Amino acid sequence: MKKKNLLLPILLLAPAFLASQVAADELGSAPESSLEVAPATAQGDDAPASSATADAPTEVSATSLQADLPETNIIHTNDVHGRIVEEKGVIGDAKLAAVIEEERAKNPATLVVDAGDAFQGLPISNSSKGEERAKILNEMAYDAMAVGNHEFDFGLDEVKKYKEILKFPLLSSNTYINGARLFEASTIVDKDKNVEGDEFVVIGVTTPETATKTHPKNVQGVTFTEPIKEVTSVIDEIEARAAAEGKNYKHYVVLAHLGVDTTTPVEWRGSSLAEALSKNPKLKGKRVTVIDGHSHTVQSTTYGDNVTYNQTGSYLNNIGKVTYKANQLLGDPQQISAASVKNVAPNAKVAAMVQKIKEAYEAENAKVVRENSPVELNGQRENVRVRETNLGNVVADALYEYGQTGFSHKTNLAVTNGGGLRETIVKDKPITKGNVIAVLPFGNTISQIKVTGQNIADMFAKSLGSILQEKDGKPVLDENGQPLLEPSGGFLQVSGAKVYYDTTLPTEKRILHIEIKNPETGKYETLDLAKDYYLTTNDFLAAGGDGYTMLGGAREEGPSMDVAFADYLAKADLTTYAEINPNSRTISVSATKDSDGDGVTDIEEIKKGTDPANPKSYPGSNDQASKPVDQTTGQWGQSYIPSHSTGQGGQRYIPSYSNKESTAPSTETEPSSNKSAKEVEVAVTTYHLPVSVSKTFTPSQAKLPETGAKNSPAFLMMAIFTAFLGFFGLKKKEEN
Repeated sequence: MKKKNLLLPILLLAPAFLASQVAADELGSAPESSLEVAPATAQGDDAPASSATADAPTEVSATSLQADLPETNIIHTNDVHGRIVEEKGVIGDAKLAAVIEEERAKNPATLVVDAGDAFQGLPISNSSKGEERAKILNEMAYDAMAVGNHEFDFGLDEVKKYKEILKFPLLSSNTYINGARLFEASTIVDKDKNVEGDEFVVIGVTTPETATKTHPKNVQGVTFTEPIKEVTSVIDEIEARAAAEGKNYKHYVVLAHLGVDTTTPVEWRGSSLAEALSKNPKLKGKRVTVIDGHSHTVQSTTYGDNVTYNQTGSYLNNIGKVTYKANQLLGDPQQISAASVKNVAPNAKVAAMVQKIKEAYEAENAKVVRENSPVELNGQRENVRVRETNLGNVVADALYEYGQTGFSHKTNLAVTNGGGLRETIVKDKPITKGNVIAVLPFGNTISQIKVTGQNIADMFAKSLGSILQEKDGKPVLDENGQPLLEPSGGFLQVSGAKVYYDTTLPTEKRILHIEIKNPETGKYETLDLAKDYYLTTNDFLAAGGDGYTMLGGAREEGPSMDVAFADYLAKADLTTYAEINPNSRTISVSATKDSDGDGVTDIEEIKKGTDPANPKSYPGSNDQASKPVDQTTGQWGQSYIPSHSTGQGGQRYIPSYSNKESTAPSTETEPSSNKSAKEVEVAVTTYHLPVSVSKTFTPSQAKLPETGAKNSPAFLMMAIFTAFLGFFGLKKKEEN
């Protein structure tokens, strides 16, 4: 009987225990990982190709051991993109040379290789088309390098010139022109002629995405065959030749500019190549190292019993290192981070070369792009990250213009993030190359991606989703009396589109209307959510940067943004950009404003093509401006009905039309037959675009989201107190 009575306090204590568990779970943090050492994980057939690096070191199986294999090291880089100079988080070439020198001092047989995209990127390297960095690589005595897609960015003739400048092989087994390989497919690197079995067979392979990830004119007549098939074929040729010569190569190194992006076809990924090599019977008992690039991924892993995979990320944030112990097939892939070489003394000779390049680059930057700027192009942080600016318009227009001829399809619209615009171009002074680089310092390239209308709607919802600025507890207003957004690096500067928005509305309802410019007619047409469009932007946003996860996907790539910007500045009529905040593309407007007092809001008149400033011009009036009727819906430019625009009982949100501005839309049922034609006609086109947005907080709610453990300390105390009362009550009952 006593045991049964004890169940009550236990039950009363249970909520307290659970509350403490919830609080602990919510407050617990994940362990931090370091890039300085990234041990490998075994990669099974069922594991995802792009699995993250594990925290535990690789266990060596019996089948991973092989006699007569020497101890050896591989130092490697990929996707450096012209990061010659040391900066925060960037190792730079002088310290890279010092690391290579140190590793070779410890083991003279150390192999040094690169997996492509070495030259194009930052303007300091672009200024010589990468030729000066090629000379630095010669000084560091690289053993081999793969051809990346961006090696083609300065044209086919320049790629061929790299072969002449470099004192080591430039490799690609699957790049052909007129039926013949454009580069060497492989090379044998023998570090010590007196030692047998220490040779490296190095094979290069290039992503077939190069056909669309450089300007089409750069690869005219060039074809890229299937990576796995081509590498396998080269291995077959080498093994057959080795057998004929009585040789036995024990270590294959594949420099694969393929990557592990999920947007890359599976058969073109570096992970798929590594998996295939682990199952190649001709490589059984041999070491195989895959040094990958292209996807800018930090990844270290292994496949099967003999394939070791490593990729450093990009921009010389890391140097890759793969260490092999004697008689082991699997290596230990690691990353040498920028932080770990902070105190390393730079190589003096390479440092002098870098300094000379900097001086020449700075002199080049003094060259004049345009003799005089008739206007100020404003790049202030609190401006370009908040609303439309004239500098943002010029940069976006430069992208838009390039997109009309630079890709397979004409561009419909162009955007760039305000966070990438870093300087103002002043009025009445020459514009130099240095000014251009100061505006666009990140070395971004131009990209074009195919998107849907829904992607565009979601993109602009993200751009306009910031909380509002406040001062002294009141919203900060623009010239039109609309609240300004807080600065965000992801705010988009636009060309080829008009986006009407109201910052007084909730985030998911801010966008009132979007129009996209037809590149063939030059006219703006209402966004069709189901239609495909071509968007030109920078490579950062195209890859989903700044939280633009609705972008990404396959893309074509063009030159550096600064090149297109400079070309546009040299010829554009800058007087048309005189107004710093024109409010003509991303247009801040009140959803309830009725400028002409005709009972129809300005935004509805804009949608219908009537004049918001003329009280005699409204939808259905004789003075209605001509606007094409959509053949699908029979409505003026309204070709979509968002799925959530109609609520229960057929209700729609319809503005309350009066001469006074209302603060919120009213709810009515479907228009009935006895309503006026004017009222019905306006009502059926009043919709908000459906968008997917992240949760945002107003200034008064600017705090962390609820964790599920709200008030858990108070709840815990109350539950314990209640339990004790129950327990003592039972004891008293038993005593009685």
